Amino acid sequence: MDSLVTHLVGAALPVVTLVIALEALGAPLPGETLMIALGTSLAARHESLVPVFFALWVGAVAGDNIGYLIGRRFGRNAVLHHGTRFGLTEARLQRAEAAFARYGVALVLVARFFVLLRQLNGVLAGTLALPWWRFVLANTLGGALWVGLWLAFSHAVSAELLGHLQWLHRFKAIVAIGVVLVAGGLVLRSLRKDADT
Repeated sequence: MDSLVTHLVGAALPVVTLVIALEALGAPLPGETLMIALGTSLAARHESLVPVFFALWVGAVAGDNIGYLIGRRFGRNAVLHHGTRFGLTEARLQRAEAAFARYGVALVLVARFFVLLRQLNGVLAGTLALPWWRFVLANTLGGALWVGLWLAFSHAVSAELLGHLQWLHRFKAIVAIGVVLVAGGLVLRSLRKDADT
């Protein structure tokens, strides 16, 4: 994994951007897993998160904006044409548009943190005619929070674990002896119980 991350960070940040953009469009790609792997690897190598953060953030924002354009261009007509089979009439669509006009920015911001909602985020906002500038504002902020949270969390946890592992490595002989003594004690105790019965 570390060699893959080294390649992605060193030469292929556009690939990282593309993976996150496609994931935002609904492709079954491991967006959060990729961010965790990147944050973990960067912590192990003591490298900056900044270039990776921007690559991921651009991908998240770009993918949702493409989804918004698809929803804006084709979504409403598709819902009106096929939605009647599912009870989606024009009157219900108009009510959904009114609700989305009122709460859409908050929904776009929060949807980023939920798997299925994240993939539908842009298309839904476009379909329900959320004004583009409001969508861009919420999407840009939501993308920054989402990427920043996963990267920073995985980086911080990995750095903390690495610190403990280094401490453990220094005292590995003592820890190994302790593990052997505890395991030996448990085995002897079990043998005594068997002998007593």
